[in-house]
Amino acid sequence: MILSFHPCIRADIQIILGDRLPNKEELRLIRDAKAIILPQGCSEELFYICSGSKACLFPEYRIRFRYPGKVGQIRLFEEFNLPHPCSICWNNLEDLIKNWDSLSHKLPFILKEDKKHEGAGVYIVKDIGDIWRISDRLGTSDPLITQELIECGGNALRVIIMGNKLFSFWKRPSRPRQLITSISTNAMIDYHWMPHLQDRGRKLARQLVLATGINLAAVDMIFQDNSPLLLEINYYFGRRGIGGTERYYQLLYGSIKDWLRSKDIRPDTVELVY
Repeated sequence: MILSFHPCIRADIQIILGDRLPNKEELRLIRDAKAIILPQGCSEELFYICSGSKACLFPEYRIRFRYPGKVGQIRLFEEFNLPHPCSICWNNLEDLIKNWDSLSHKLPFILKEDKKHEGAGVYIVKDIGDIWRISDRLGTSDPLITQELIECGGNALRVIIMGNKLFSFWKRPSRPRQLITSISTNAMIDYHWMPHLQDRGRKLARQLVLATGINLAAVDMIFQDNSPLLLEINYYFGRRGIGGTERYYQLLYGSIKDWLRSKDIRPDTVELVY
């Protein structure tokens, strides 16, 4: 039996939980399922309830919850020996300020808030004054990352992982001298620029997939001396770069069917509804 908690993927049984956790009958269905399809915004509680069964799960979010936030992702990159810019994790803003004089980063550098994503909570720091100017936005107890500023002209490669398929495109600056580029800040999407670097980026993304089992995410990277460096993994990501919401769901539907076949489970009862 294929069980779906995804609102747009119908299966043998489809359950839309909203914000609640499964009830007693739904827990029984989880135990009996051969495969479980989870929503992209799946909670940690629901994931671990489902992972306690013998069912195969899509997406595979074990790494997402084991290495949470940007701080967790830096730890992931370090533990799996994956290339990334030199980064330092801080317990909070006070920790960073207290150690300012012993910073190993050259100025300017990048500062990132732990729980933000898709380009939010990213700042360029040129001096200690910049820290004070943004301190009211950072909070006093939240972890932070400082990261070496790599000169890349604001060009970042995004590789989208959907099942066993990879899709890549550049996020390029829409303004001169723009250093931080994201979909949310109207980055220009370019599918054709620097195809040889896109190939290298996809190879690094495949390395990440093989090391971690991640099968639904958007991976951002930049290049230094034509070599890719991982910036972050977005498990909930914008869809403009792959053609919009309808195209996203078509790709997701195809990836889920391919995944089921790879597990020797017939996908006949799986339908896309939206």
